[in-house]
Amino acid sequence: MSSDFGPRTQASPLARLAFACMAAVIVYASLYPFEGWTDTGIEPWAFVSAPWPRYQTDFDLITNVLAYVPLGLLGVFALHPKLRAHWAALVSTLLCAALSFSMEALQTYLPFRVSSNVDWMLNTAGSLAGALVAAPLAAPVLDRGPLRDLRMRL
Repeated sequence: MSSDFGPRTQASPLARLAFACMAAVIVYASLYPFEGWTDTGIEPWAFVSAPWPRYQTDFDLITNVLAYVPLGLLGVFALHPKLRAHWAALVSTLLCAALSFSMEALQTYLPFRVSSNVDWMLNTAGSLAGALVAAPLAAPVLDRGPLRDLRMRL
């Protein structure tokens, strides 16, 4: 559908579903094995001011960034067209940072997991990277691309 103002933009249910599924995967991966929940007496947000973790591998660092890149990207697509470009990138990054903070805080109660401010920062950086990649792509992909045509036909 077109008008004098260009194609009508609609939210993408697929983008929102993909964002929710990716968030669920992150929750699962962050809290696995879901057993042994224990109150150690440490505040759940104590990781924020903790020193650099003693055991951090390059694999851990890279994984923490890469795991959140698709979440940041899908967040921008899920917010489109309510929020456009850099506003969507900002909100997506903040949502992803909040999810990461929550996962790190909950890991305080899991004896096999270690909460880390470095993980939180790297997860946030990954989501920012994904959001910045998606910001200029959301309108062309969702409003004018083949996905829009498919949505209109369905």
